[in-house]
Amino acid sequence: MAGNPIETLMNPASIAIVGASNNFTTMGTIQCLNLITNGFPGEVLPIHPKKKAVLGKKAYQTIADLPYAPDVAVLVVPTRFVPDMVEDFGKLGTKHMIIVSAGFKETGREGRALEKILIEKAKRYGIRFLGPNCLGIVNTHLPLNITVGPIQDYNGKLGLASQSGTYIAQVVSYLHKNGIVMSKAISVGNEADIDIIDCIEYLGQDETTRAIGLYIEGIKDASRFLEVAGRMSRIKPIVAQYVGGTEAGARSGSSHTGALSGPDHLYEALFEQAGIIGVESIEEVYKVGWALASQPKLKGRRIAVLTNSGGPGTGIANTCDRLGLEVREFSPILQEKVSQFLQSQASARNPVDLTFHVDMKAITEEIPRLLFESDEVDGIIIHGIMDTAFMELLFPAVRRFVNVSKDELIGMTKIGMDELVAMPERYGKPLLISSFFGREDNCIQTFHTKGIPTFDAPEKAARAMSAFYKYLLFRNRPIESPALNDTAPDEALRLMQQSGETGIDEFRAKGILRAYGIPTAKEALASNLDEMKTDAEEIGYPVVLKVCSSKITHKTELGMVRLNLKNEHELIEAYHTLRAKAPDSMLLVAEMLEGDREFIAGISRHPGFPPCVLFGLGGVFAEAINDISLRLAPLTRTDAYEMLDGISSSKALGAYRGMKPVDKEALADILIALGHVAAQFSQIKEIDLNPVIIVDGKPFVADALMVI
Repeated sequence: MAGNPIETLMNPASIAIVGASNNFTTMGTIQCLNLITNGFPGEVLPIHPKKKAVLGKKAYQTIADLPYAPDVAVLVVPTRFVPDMVEDFGKLGTKHMIIVSAGFKETGREGRALEKILIEKAKRYGIRFLGPNCLGIVNTHLPLNITVGPIQDYNGKLGLASQSGTYIAQVVSYLHKNGIVMSKAISVGNEADIDIIDCIEYLGQDETTRAIGLYIEGIKDASRFLEVAGRMSRIKPIVAQYVGGTEAGARSGSSHTGALSGPDHLYEALFEQAGIIGVESIEEVYKVGWALASQPKLKGRRIAVLTNSGGPGTGIANTCDRLGLEVREFSPILQEKVSQFLQSQASARNPVDLTFHVDMKAITEEIPRLLFESDEVDGIIIHGIMDTAFMELLFPAVRRFVNVSKDELIGMTKIGMDELVAMPERYGKPLLISSFFGREDNCIQTFHTKGIPTFDAPEKAARAMSAFYKYLLFRNRPIESPALNDTAPDEALRLMQQSGETGIDEFRAKGILRAYGIPTAKEALASNLDEMKTDAEEIGYPVVLKVCSSKITHKTELGMVRLNLKNEHELIEAYHTLRAKAPDSMLLVAEMLEGDREFIAGISRHPGFPPCVLFGLGGVFAEAINDISLRLAPLTRTDAYEMLDGISSSKALGAYRGMKPVDKEALADILIALGHVAAQFSQIKEIDLNPVIIVDGKPFVADALMVI
């Protein structure tokens, strides 16, 4: 981790803070208070122009008055003071800072200009910093807390990095109530220097962090994000929420941190390619992240469901099945073993349904042991374990008939769960708990204390288990590097030079594709009727006749394509029709591909991202159906195959209704080659190959559009 500035920020021996006072209503004071009272073992050096002491610590009137250069400086001051204070700390020799102050690029043009000055001054003195517009950091293992939220739990396993300070600083109570303990947490703010990619790299190598949770409003450098996250996700699971995919989300993120957003499908592709588990809510970032941090990895997809009620068990099983997990019926041997602990009406098939079995030992010890020991089970979800909270609800009714105090009744109902909480690590299988009770119940408190994840709905537990399966699939990917030649093929360069700045017509576009080994329909360019007749004879009827012009893109909609011309008479008729529509354009004669399926492939570009390669269901309904998958170029072969399997209609690639299976290797070659085209010709803004027609199982490009 040498060279990562976050290492010093997380482990300083001394911290100077500007903006703290003895007024507990100010942010700087609260942050300093937490720094002092949450156990930081190093020196705290407040700077205040008037006070001689701040929160019991000696205060210094100016930065220059400090006795030495602190490891870290924290600024919680009005925006206009920040650049000069950065310079003052630079002169003193401080190399790491946390700039909490807001009012920079997130506010508009003037703020961007001020942030530029801030960056220049920091670079001049070799200062690395978080922020501006951030809420600090947490290290529960030092401990260190420079946020507004007091630490409630220490020595955690879930690392967090967020482009919203709230999700680091104001969630400590929520995390405590849910048994979730942070290892390290980082608010990145505007990312003027240290960014969320640096955080991923740091947390990926941090020994105290077993899983990483991210809140993302936008990524500045998607190529670097992909490279770093791709490496780190092989070391430990990463869970992320992205919120900039809608107009409202993008607008809010931009005003919040100045983030560079993009459409949801682009970030979904980025996450998939990087091995990141994308989730819909911040709750899932915490809860799914904690489950992955606290439990053993899943080794297969066979899940055992144990419940004291049929409805929750069915909900878990149904959700698991939808998300690719298997809730298989147990073998007769395992069912027989389980049945000895069930009442006659209960089911041992999987889900194991105790039908509100009152004896909790069966659900907390005997049956779980059988399931953990079984080679038919890879992971376990249990719903319905409870003790004290349920009895507290019953007490008003019970006291009418039994002379016992509430404390006595609750004390009698406490369950010992030492055996159950030890099973995940003993057997190397994850355990997730579903319960409608929270920390008011002794069982849930025990789970939280022992690091067993709990969920307040059965389906949430199932969705969390599916994240274990996703991570299993990510871990099992082959380790590959995309192959990319330094120079484009000579023929592709020649055709691109011919096109100049006027654009690329379909004939030249297909010539470029063929130079990269992409198969296309046979075709020829004709300027007059005689050439067209000769070309059609050489290609062989039936043929297609098209207007060929870089200025005309959507030819079908304009009636400039004639299909399935079976003879010369039909060809001549089509010629005159198209000549009337486009008298000055060349005509393209091409073979009529008779295929059984149509797909679409292409590339597009988005600010801050490498070229994006697309694959999906094609034809005239491609835009209406919108069944596509995406990856960022350049592609590995695994990326390409995942794209093919990633569309909803992927079954159409196999043997289907008497049709041969599609040559997936040939399709993958097309997608990989498209990535190479995009990487080597940055002037190509967009490529649209629609349709890619499957003929006798082989793909051929029938139509190609390239936009400069």
